[in-house]
Amino acid sequence: SATCVRNEGPFLLEWLAYHRLIGVTDFVVFSNDCEDGTDDLLNRLASHGVLRHIRHRTEPGKSVQWKALQALWQERAAKGYDWFLFSDVDEFPMIHSGAHRLPDAIAAMGDTVEAIALPWRLFGANGVASFQDLPVTGQFTRSAPPDLFHPIAGRFFKTLFRPESFLKAGVHRPKQRKGGDCPVWADGAGRPLPESFAAADDRLVLPGRTTGRAIIEMNHYSLRSAESFMVKVARGLANRQVKSIDLSYWVERNFNTVENTTILSWSDALRQEMTALHALPGIADLQAAPCRWHRAKFAELVKTEPGYRLYCDCL
Repeated sequence: SATCVRNEGPFLLEWLAYHRLIGVTDFVVFSNDCEDGTDDLLNRLASHGVLRHIRHRTEPGKSVQWKALQALWQERAAKGYDWFLFSDVDEFPMIHSGAHRLPDAIAAMGDTVEAIALPWRLFGANGVASFQDLPVTGQFTRSAPPDLFHPIAGRFFKTLFRPESFLKAGVHRPKQRKGGDCPVWADGAGRPLPESFAAADDRLVLPGRTTGRAIIEMNHYSLRSAESFMVKVARGLANRQVKSIDLSYWVERNFNTVENTTILSWSDALRQEMTALHALPGIADLQAAPCRWHRAKFAELVKTEPGYRLYCDCL
């Protein structure tokens, strides 16, 4: 599994712990322009063998995530792995089959599937205003309904795929090789996706009005609390250099329509796994520093006129 982070230290340990529990064996984490100490935390985690950390330099006008993926594929870092997933620290795969681990979802898909589209399930702010150093998955327990047709973000997805079947990874979906057979895709319910979808590398929206998610989906906590959203606004989007985050982003993702507590079945195991990571030498202090920075950054932003207005609008 690979991800890009910037100023996301408060949320890193939960994301790592959860993914370890569901069966991820190896992590590559790119960091860029961190002000909160996330890069220091990553260095220490790397020294303990938890992950591989790559400091990544940004280029004006270039997507941070695309540049990171390009570097990863150029060094053939995914070679030898059965499956690969590129996701963000606010994304948590939720498996509904077997023991709720990735191998269970993969087994349920059948042997011929080479790419699995994990449909987003948008989780709202759940009425939480303040940042708290607590698991995101435990704080935000209301989401969009399973079949959200509008806005379009409700039909986006991330892809779990076999690296040898594709040319290279992409932010939402891998790029296929030119010529040859089209890779076999399935949705989150194990249903075959049409070849027209599989062949269109630029197709980032799942087809049809009913989104398959009975086996696996992607919980997407893109807002978290109102305070954390403010810090995210200041950071910007990692895969877009021209699009800013504003109130419309909040409105399009703040769905609290249904109670959604399925992921809480992992709560006890997650707490134990996070405690184990936290207990590694040096990790506790290096995780506390980004939390302090996160609170201070919000306090700074809310004192500006546009920051105060945006915060009030979110509330």
